Amino acid sequence: MFLLSQARLLVVSFCCSPSLLYAQNPWETCPIPAQAFKPAKPLRPADLDKMAIYLEADQALFREQGDSELTGNVYISQNDQELRAAQALYNRQTGKVLAQGEVIFKSPTANVTSQQLKYNLNSGLGSLTDVAYLLNGSEGRGASSELIQESTQVTRLKNASYTTCPVGINSWSLKAEEIKLDRSTEQGTARKVTLQINDQAFLYLPYFSFPLTDQRKSGFLIPNFGTNEQSGLRVSAPYYWNLAPNYDLTTTINMFSKRGLQLESEFRYLTELQRGVVQYDVLPSDQERNNELRYHFDIQHLNQFDEHHQLKLQAAGVSDKNYFDDLGNSLAVSSIVNLERTLSYTSDNEEWDFSALAQSYQILDTSSENYARLPQLQATWTPQSVENIPKLSASSEYTYFSRNKGDNGHRLDTQVTLKQRFENSAAFLEPKLKFAQTSYQLEQATKKNITRSLPTIAVDAGLFFERPLKDAKRLQTLEPRIYYTYTPYRNQAAIPVFDSSERTLSYSQLFTDNDFTGKDRIADNNRLSVSMTTRVQELDKGREVFRASMGQMYYFADRQVSLPNETAKTGTRSELVMEMAGELNDSTKVAGTAFGDIAAKQVSASQFRVSYQDQKQRILNLGYSQRKGEYESAQIAFATPVTKNWILVGAHEQDLKNERSLETLAGLEYQSCCWKSRLAVRNYLLSDNTTYDDAVFVELELKGLGSFGSGTRNLMENRIYGYK
Repeated sequence: MFLLSQARLLVVSFCCSPSLLYAQNPWETCPIPAQAFKPAKPLRPADLDKMAIYLEADQALFREQGDSELTGNVYISQNDQELRAAQALYNRQTGKVLAQGEVIFKSPTANVTSQQLKYNLNSGLGSLTDVAYLLNGSEGRGASSELIQESTQVTRLKNASYTTCPVGINSWSLKAEEIKLDRSTEQGTARKVTLQINDQAFLYLPYFSFPLTDQRKSGFLIPNFGTNEQSGLRVSAPYYWNLAPNYDLTTTINMFSKRGLQLESEFRYLTELQRGVVQYDVLPSDQERNNELRYHFDIQHLNQFDEHHQLKLQAAGVSDKNYFDDLGNSLAVSSIVNLERTLSYTSDNEEWDFSALAQSYQILDTSSENYARLPQLQATWTPQSVENIPKLSASSEYTYFSRNKGDNGHRLDTQVTLKQRFENSAAFLEPKLKFAQTSYQLEQATKKNITRSLPTIAVDAGLFFERPLKDAKRLQTLEPRIYYTYTPYRNQAAIPVFDSSERTLSYSQLFTDNDFTGKDRIADNNRLSVSMTTRVQELDKGREVFRASMGQMYYFADRQVSLPNETAKTGTRSELVMEMAGELNDSTKVAGTAFGDIAAKQVSASQFRVSYQDQKQRILNLGYSQRKGEYESAQIAFATPVTKNWILVGAHEQDLKNERSLETLAGLEYQSCCWKSRLAVRNYLLSDNTTYDDAVFVELELKGLGSFGSGTRNLMENRIYGYK
């Protein structure tokens, strides 16, 4: 026996002792003095083997046999773990340590304070009493009356708790009577779990399991709830099935107060060559529709054979045409009129691209029935070309169209294009010649076979001017552009319309050679488009801060081609098209489009948006859109802090033409350091254009744990641009 002052002892050990507490443990809470974990000057020599046991104390009484006594600033370290205490007993033969008096234990995963520690440095087993901890790499902290390291893989905690709130604030916490952490299975279990809000019990679970790593685990997810007039109160209980590393299943039981029980299921899979999602929702007995069976399915599948070849499947369906009206949660969903089923194959190579498509629809609104394509085959040839040599390309498409009403038939369309681009830094010129031939074989029309052949020529040209602005930090450009196209007239009245529609006038349409989409109509054109664009760019950042464009089409002959039951347009010029977008300052962005009828001296259609967002989290979005004789609407959305913790949000869209509301949203958000809550009330017009539905959304979000409620955050993000 001998006594040392400022004793140092090195004991070489070859045992690896695991941490007393895993970083994944999500359960404890009690205030911990911040100074307890302030960085201290390293005591352990840097060149010492990490497996060696290092001891230091103000005084030490070492014994060859039995327990050695260490008192005053005791420090023990091994394998990235440190122990500090007022006093400790250490047995060199057994490796046991008994530390008392403000024990501080540090590991790569956690920092722990305790009144007493019993630990075996050789076996890695032991226990702590009256534990408080902080998790490294996260804001989690907590407490436990006792922590027991049963084996190298199993840890038990009794009367444990967990929160992500700062020290001294317990806005929320999770408490459990017992927690078991099993590293061999990477799973944790907790019994008699209580979620407390401001020290008041909010939710109780008799049993709860959770993963100790980021690996997925089967189990119940956080429930959510909501309400609307169509279905009443909804309470949802989702369950996650971790079936395999590359596929899983989520099933959700929805309990509607008006309709009954609904089962939602979502199956996801991912392999080296395939991925997809299969969704199936069923309401076995809808109490609002005489206990009718109602369902919805959606299949998304992609098979990527290699980088050039893929197969894609998209299929959706519902039990009845009113499904989305009754069970949808937005105007956009309830306005769906057709559900697409598509199987497609694509192959793209250096010069040849090929695709095959089979497409049909479930018709929910018979007034807007689309043609099925059974099948559609397309091929495109774009040969590698030499510089300064005209570029030749060709494409061909065969499609069989069918539907319940109208002319069914076959269509074969072939197009050949020859173009050449000449350009430098100040100008460009691109002439183009295109020839299109389309053949029809119809099944129900009087004229069975129709053939149409049409050439088109086009010339696109532009100039680029630029100048530095006065501050020399910005550059302004001026870009005049002209586009001329000519296509002769062919009578196309006998050709059915399978997929064509008239293009809506836009700035980009000024530089297209056909006024129709699809291939059933080719407009007779003899027109010139003239436009001007100016841009302001920041030289140091290389970004565009403002852009404005204006253009118009001039016709040298009347148009004669039109869609069925419509009259061909006349006039020598189109409406004046104007576009602009830019930043007024760092917080405010604007964008707008307007169409001017020069003859009538009026704006026939316009759209304007202003978006404001500053560093104080204040958001204001304003919008206005109108088309003469058709619609006129205005939109406003905002989010603004009213106090340090409260945020007020709202959104409204008004139909100015019919003097009615389209949608109104009002909500409040409370946020503190470790939790948020949201409340939103929504009123919106249904697809019948008459009935309104009301919905209430409530959500509680606990930082580091998850959210309880009805997706209020997603609703606010979708309705208020910039809200996060």
